[in-house]
Amino acid sequence: MREPTIYDVAKEAGVSASTVSRALQGKNRVSDNTRAKVFEASARLGFTASKEASRLRSGKTGRIALIVGNHLSGWYSSELAEGVYSALCEEGYDLLSYRVADKKQRAEFFSSMPVKRNADAMIISSFALTDQEGQTLRSTGMPIVSVNTMHLDDRYSNASIGVDEVTTTKDLIRRLIAIGHTNIAYLKRTQFNKDFVWDADQRITGYHLGLEEGAIPRRDDYEIAIPYQGDIGKLAASAILALTPRPTAVCCISDEVAICLVHELRRLGIRVPDDISVVGFDDRELAGPLGISTVHHEPNAYGRTAAQMAIRLANGNKLPHRRITAKATFMLRETMGPAPKFRGRQ
Repeated sequence: MREPTIYDVAKEAGVSASTVSRALQGKNRVSDNTRAKVFEASARLGFTASKEASRLRSGKTGRIALIVGNHLSGWYSSELAEGVYSALCEEGYDLLSYRVADKKQRAEFFSSMPVKRNADAMIISSFALTDQEGQTLRSTGMPIVSVNTMHLDDRYSNASIGVDEVTTTKDLIRRLIAIGHTNIAYLKRTQFNKDFVWDADQRITGYHLGLEEGAIPRRDDYEIAIPYQGDIGKLAASAILALTPRPTAVCCISDEVAICLVHELRRLGIRVPDDISVVGFDDRELAGPLGISTVHHEPNAYGRTAAQMAIRLANGNKLPHRRITAKATFMLRETMGPAPKFRGRQ
């Protein structure tokens, strides 16, 4: 459990953090009634002023900022944020989260930089920055850790951790080719926010490289974008089954898409994997019980690591490793098998 901060005491007492600071230091301009409320709140929370006073003297805030470009309620972002939060709590730090979900929010954030002077370090998650935005962040002088944003080089980030999306997806295609698949489609999602380039978008590059390595010509019609609205399974299955020749394997950008596709294909009488193999990405909670072949990675774990890196950097400490490639593991389950033409040769 994390230690309470001056901001927790302020919330409990119904006053500002500066009022709490003045009350605890015995300064004037604080009424006896307010001072009593502050001391009572401090006692209830078990707050001691020594650590907070040390932070104030050192100019530290005791907070780390997490900047994301999508909903924290989504699987990836919620797992990542939970990992960041748990690591910060263990060290007595607070988490500030900023969501810059559209062009307006993004412009406002980078023009006003609300994180400046409000946190000791920043964690950027999963979307590409423009050169101007990167320069704006670095101009704050705050340490920056990027998570699954591997394009951020030494110009814009002090440290990074994330999955190699390109190599991991290329490996998936290689595995499918090895068991006879040559008609391999890729299911992605339409870009719900065109103001962002997402790290997951790099998976399509891995798909292209995998086909190239296997000497399989690329087909534009085999790259299918599924909208975020509507019945994902029906839309995906309809698009796949309309292709000629019909794909014998489908590589999906996420388990969410893969699960919906498998359900609809089976409802239509298509055998998975006998007729069509389906592979996902993420290894979410339902992937195992539903037998989805997928890629296992742990955003919670590298959220923790990112937070630990941010804390070390905020305190002026060096990192043993500044650039970490997180482990991704292929999980072979029931939805992937040999291509129909290949099955009899085994």
